[in-house]
Amino acid sequence: GVILRGCYCQMGEASTASEEQMATLGKRHTGVVKSFKGSFGWILCPEVAAEFGGRDTFLHKNSINAVAVAGSRVTFRTVRDSKGNPKAEDAVLEVEAAEAVDGAPTNPKRDKQQAMRVCRAALMLTRNNNEEVLVMREKKDGQLLWSDLGGKVEEGEELLECALRELAEESQGFLSGGSIALLTTGLQQRYGDGRDKPELVTLGGGAQKPQGVAVFRMDCTGCEEELEPLEQEEPNKYDVHELRWLRFADPVLRDRHQTRWPL
Repeated sequence: GVILRGCYCQMGEASTASEEQMATLGKRHTGVVKSFKGSFGWILCPEVAAEFGGRDTFLHKNSINAVAVAGSRVTFRTVRDSKGNPKAEDAVLEVEAAEAVDGAPTNPKRDKQQAMRVCRAALMLTRNNNEEVLVMREKKDGQLLWSDLGGKVEEGEELLECALRELAEESQGFLSGGSIALLTTGLQQRYGDGRDKPELVTLGGGAQKPQGVAVFRMDCTGCEEELEPLEQEEPNKYDVHELRWLRFADPVLRDRHQTRWPL
């Protein structure tokens, strides 16, 4: 097939996008996962459907950042498939529970089973064009393992509050009070009051109740001196033994026996 100026031609047939469809294509939209089984599913988005004859938007598992669950809210970029129908690309599952959308399927029993439970908040602090990440080495079940900074969300705690609390606890003794304050301010400026949303990553868990982690990313390039970890002979009170900047390509971060990456 050949795509030329919005007209898709194949096997002697042509499907030309209308001006309204052309305006919709490439834009990011928000919708709700209507259904998902196996490797694909459908997104209910009234705005896109209005321009494509009421059609739902096709979603493939390779086009979304986490496991899609029916009823989850998702943002995506609209493209056309080979037949001219709407298709989602660069889809991102949002952390908040999906809001009601006209026409969205409802099934209380299924929704209770499939609702995404965000049980953990984590920080992904990077520098040098995202080549390095700040990680800690902590003792878990008697073994020293590398991990990101973060932990379990406590009852009544907001996701950002959890991430900032874990930062203060786990970096205690390895970063100065001023360094922790610097990171806290930067994260609050970016994510506070819903300015930006954390990325949602699905954890491997029971199929009956998928669990997720909210990942707060921040580029720390330019603050290398302020954020250089201090050397400590003893672990801190939270059993963190070391804090260090490591390259993503470092072999220890690729070794499952030396890390406990939840992401």
